[in-house]
Amino acid sequence: MDFANASHGATHLARSGRLQPFETLRQTGLSATSLTRCNRYRRKRERQGARVALMVWPDGIWCVLAMHPTRAGLVVLGDDSKAGAYEDARQMIRDGFLPLLALRSYCSP
Repeated sequence: MDFANASHGATHLARSGRLQPFETLRQTGLSATSLTRCNRYRRKRERQGARVALMVWPDGIWCVLAMHPTRAGLVVLGDDSKAGAYEDARQMIRDGFLPLLALRSYCSP
């Protein structure tokens, strides 16, 4: 496989992430300590007005994703945002951190 096709495959994978309800996290087998940290993160972000969900990719990468709505109250999650979340989550998991990410959506005034 040449570099261009490998890059396209990685981009496609990163964009293929799916949102799951946060409660699905309990089924992943995380330790009680990790679940507690994720729940604390969720409560903190929800107090700030975010919507929190579990984002999963076909290769097993996952993250807890806090999405802050726009002024119109919408949460925007485009392919570029998914790809960025994937890269951040993958690196955090590699480095031994819980992948707790926040995505902010901004709209022009």
